[in-house]
Amino acid sequence: MTPADVRVVVVTHRSAGEVAAALRSCLAAGLEPGQVQVVDNASPDATCDVVRRTAPAARLLRLPRNLGFARAVNRGAADLGGAALLLLNPDAELLPGALAALCAALDADPRRGAVSPRIERPDGRLDLACRRSFPSPAIAAFRLSGLSRRFPHHPRLAAYNRTDRPEDEALAIDSGSGACLLVRRAAWDRVRGFDPAYFMYGEDLDLCWRLRAAGYQVWYEPRARVRHQKGRSSRQRAVPMLWRFHGSMWRFYRQHYAHGWGLGLAPAVGLGILGRLAVLTVWNVCRRDPRVSP
Repeated sequence: MTPADVRVVVVTHRSAGEVAAALRSCLAAGLEPGQVQVVDNASPDATCDVVRRTAPAARLLRLPRNLGFARAVNRGAADLGGAALLLLNPDAELLPGALAALCAALDADPRRGAVSPRIERPDGRLDLACRRSFPSPAIAAFRLSGLSRRFPHHPRLAAYNRTDRPEDEALAIDSGSGACLLVRRAAWDRVRGFDPAYFMYGEDLDLCWRLRAAGYQVWYEPRARVRHQKGRSSRQRAVPMLWRFHGSMWRFYRQHYAHGWGLGLAPAVGLGILGRLAVLTVWNVCRRDPRVSP
């Protein structure tokens, strides 16, 4: 598999300040403009003008209203061919060699349905969301209680963000991040893409869950490096996005864990999610630099 086999979907909303860098990184990686599909979720700013100036030959689909991230990606992917889909946030940039490394990792094993790169914050720190375990009740409790941060090398307590494993180790994971994820097209079609019920957040976890359930593997490839200006768009409307984030947490639990003994835990989980939402809402209202997640 080569970059010529890849099609890119970038979903924008109020992204005029960052989408140009994402598009330039795609072109620098060897992608032709026609391989890039930008889906704009009814941005009221100059996002579409920036797209046209930066990559005039790129595909641009302007939606009449904000359909959310999952629906917009599905719309963009529907008309694309290619052997693989690269999902890329408008505030993420492919660093040199990233796309080739992602393609090589996906091509190395037909069981791999998706490959997550090493996603880095602007200061070079690992964005922990790029290699995660599924948030089972126990794993979520370890994370929300702070035990995962207190014992970052413990194989069970730190399982959610896999901080028990070296950052430069390639390995099978439960889930990557929708900020940048290369998905085999056949696998994407088999699971029917993102669940459109997720407006924003959680759709990447759910996609990887369904890929795993379909027999595919999700792989973390640290040789592929991506820089992510995390949270720029969501900070513009941090409190509403907090509600979206926690609503997605609850949906994921109800879909995948609220059965058997997990059903009995549902009231406690729901109260925990509501409590976290309340605390973070107050925290964001009071702070100068609001954000949805750290």
